[in-house]
Amino acid sequence: MKQLITLRRRSRLFFLLLSIFMVNCTIMLSQQDNVECAMIAPVNAPESNCPQTGSSDPAILDQYDPIVINVKFWGINRPNGENDYPNRREESLTAIANLNIYYNPYKIYFKYKGYAEFDSPIHYWDMDDDGIDDPDSNGFYILERDYDHIRDLEEWARTNGKKDPNAINVYLTGWNLGFAGWGGFPDRFTVGMRSGESLAAPLMLHEMGHALTLKHTRSSQENVTREEFLPNGDPNPDYNAKTAGDSVEDTAANPGFSHGGNYPYLVNCVYQPGSEFDSTGTDYVPASDDVANILTDAYPCVDFIVTAGQGIRAREALACGDYAPAVGTIASLYEPYTGGYYLGAPVQEGPPLFQPGFTYRFVECDCQYGPGDPNPTEFGDTDFTYNSFNVVSSFSKTETNYSSIIHPNHTAIDIVGDPSALTSQPWRCYDFVNGTPIGGRVTRFNDNVFNANVTITPKDSIGINNQNLVNDLPNGLYTIDQQFGDGSTEQTVIQKGNNN
Repeated sequence: MKQLITLRRRSRLFFLLLSIFMVNCTIMLSQQDNVECAMIAPVNAPESNCPQTGSSDPAILDQYDPIVINVKFWGINRPNGENDYPNRREESLTAIANLNIYYNPYKIYFKYKGYAEFDSPIHYWDMDDDGIDDPDSNGFYILERDYDHIRDLEEWARTNGKKDPNAINVYLTGWNLGFAGWGGFPDRFTVGMRSGESLAAPLMLHEMGHALTLKHTRSSQENVTREEFLPNGDPNPDYNAKTAGDSVEDTAANPGFSHGGNYPYLVNCVYQPGSEFDSTGTDYVPASDDVANILTDAYPCVDFIVTAGQGIRAREALACGDYAPAVGTIASLYEPYTGGYYLGAPVQEGPPLFQPGFTYRFVECDCQYGPGDPNPTEFGDTDFTYNSFNVVSSFSKTETNYSSIIHPNHTAIDIVGDPSALTSQPWRCYDFVNGTPIGGRVTRFNDNVFNANVTITPKDSIGINNQNLVNDLPNGLYTIDQQFGDGSTEQTVIQKGNNN
């Protein structure tokens, strides 16, 4: 008796999207290197209509469900269509990845709603202070007066279809004179950033933090003490960490580090004690993490540091209806931001790509499609089986090859959230039977083990679909690779031999 052992494993074709990296030799004004935020106290963040505790107690965060915020990126060109940053689409994906990596622990998730460009209008303003508006050929590509020009840009974008009413809109200028970005001004649905490497820097978290009501940590009104109660249990009259400064208890009080672009209290990003004192005469003592927090004004020292208190404050703000237009669904995280699924015809827009910043596991699944419905199952539909131990592909939240994060055929999506999984199981099983193979090959392992001693026999569409293909094979170890019209492959391992 002959024994036929068949093991099926699925593989996928990696669709590579080419990004063209150009060397920008344009000489720009030195002000483009400014890393400062345009927002100044007291106008440094929108207010929330919901109570915000100022607490860093994780029990407060536990009461909230994850929330999804839609984010749309806009690249601004000069009025003549030129810009000095050809890679802004890729850079916007880096920005969304970092937003998720550092805000996900606080149950805040960002959905990438895409990137678009527009040519700025010629912006008229009084450039020479003679009381007459002059035409600025750079338009909004370069903003030269922070609040005035930010307000003008936002108003023009809103009235000309360049603002998504259902998202937080991130506008990417060429650069700005005297500042690098802004957040939450003139309303919480507008964030601005200069283009280029800033999108991969902590400044993106800084400005989005403003849009989520986070304030600068600097304040001469906040006292150093973090003891809310005296030893006898009475309230400490000097404690104001939850109400002064940035109104967050776990960000240390500080007098502000930047003074006209200088940092007199810092040496190699270390605060020098004895420089300034709070209202009680106590020396400020911010630690290195306090200096490097995303919302400080020690701009050259800022790192990707978001405290629990800041995360909780942002999550408390999002509980308000103020943000309702920009709030998405958990289901949207399981949908590609671009591309489409192969449903029996070529996909013009490319394969289904998923945004970076999450840890993905694409696990093997099987599902039964209804007549004429080869799409992935809907989020929440459990009418499919999956094997969590057979991970067809996986991607870290720090994956930088964005064109590789593809939903393969015959798999469901498992997003591993931080600090815990978003949902209890994988979702959206994509198990389209690709139709008839258009070709393939048979590989025989001549030593009857998997090694390089093989014989490969190509097969055309007739040969690969031959019903007697397996039966006609001599005893031995084989792989049969079938190629389909969408570019994907399926591989079957065959062991034929005597059952002794």
